Amino acid sequence: MPFRFRWAILISILCITLMPLAQGHVPLGVGENDSISNAAHIGNPAKSWAIYDDIHHGGQAKYYRLELKMGERLYAGVFLARSDGFLPGMAALGPGFGNEGYIPPFVEVPAGDGYVAVNGTLNGREYEPFTPAAYYQICQLDITVNRSGTYYIAVFEPDQAGDFGIAIGYVESFTVGEWLLIPFSVIDIHLWEGQSPLLIFAPLIITVITVFAAIFWAKKRGRRVPSTARFWLGATAAALCFGTAAMTLLQMGMALSISSGSAAGGVVTLMFALVPMLVGYLQVRQAASEKRDLGARARMAVLGVIALAFWAGLLIGPVLAIVTAFLPWRVLDKQMGLSKRTG
Repeated sequence: MPFRFRWAILISILCITLMPLAQGHVPLGVGENDSISNAAHIGNPAKSWAIYDDIHHGGQAKYYRLELKMGERLYAGVFLARSDGFLPGMAALGPGFGNEGYIPPFVEVPAGDGYVAVNGTLNGREYEPFTPAAYYQICQLDITVNRSGTYYIAVFEPDQAGDFGIAIGYVESFTVGEWLLIPFSVIDIHLWEGQSPLLIFAPLIITVITVFAAIFWAKKRGRRVPSTARFWLGATAAALCFGTAAMTLLQMGMALSISSGSAAGGVVTLMFALVPMLVGYLQVRQAASEKRDLGARARMAVLGVIALAFWAGLLIGPVLAIVTAFLPWRVLDKQMGLSKRTG
């Protein structure tokens, strides 16, 4: 096994081992949950979910429904992407609660239930490494319930409309499908934060153009650059890996510049930038290699899997790498008409 490839695998294993040191929430979509009757159902209230929601106007609440057994934990925290006067509060509604705190009259409380309410408080932004982003954590509830039954979480704002996020649950876990789709969820999150699509995708576009410009410049200078389908598939996969790494680095820089407190989470974010860069570099080298054995196929496939694990290439890049590993050699060796056949 080539020396560089061994190091890529070892670094990836190390990074995966360190991932539990950072908190990660699974994004969850909800519908129009503006009343108790159509509250968004949280199917697994222990699992850590992140919901990106909004209050359309002052005097409105959004509701989330949880089924809990006696002794289970109800955890929720509300966060904001920006400070513009919008500062919602939160309440847990359910059996066995006394009426603690204050909720406005428009918040629906089921008959026979009580509530525990907390006001929003604006402090400094905290760095979130997986998105990456910097959020105001304005309020949270952490309660062990003493009765089995249906509970609700209400987020409310008496005076103003605005966007908010709510994290529900405390166990960080992902299915394979959830993990693979995180890059697209992250794009939606940045749009929810108010970023423009151009800002989000500019690093990817610029990087991909730069990679292909560098390849054509090398060809023009007389460097030996393959013109086979194998090379161009691998180069495209690599360019997408480099591009998503650039997207991550830009978001990390912007988030760290406005966050307060420790920036230790930046180490986790760097893993999701540096590993894709290493994978992209190795993909280019592998695609340009003249080796045509089973080991060459296996290395390209493994690089595709590592790219999937680290959200590199927006799924397209890893799929191209894996497809390249399994296509017949006669297809991979096909000339693309970009230069004369050499070798």
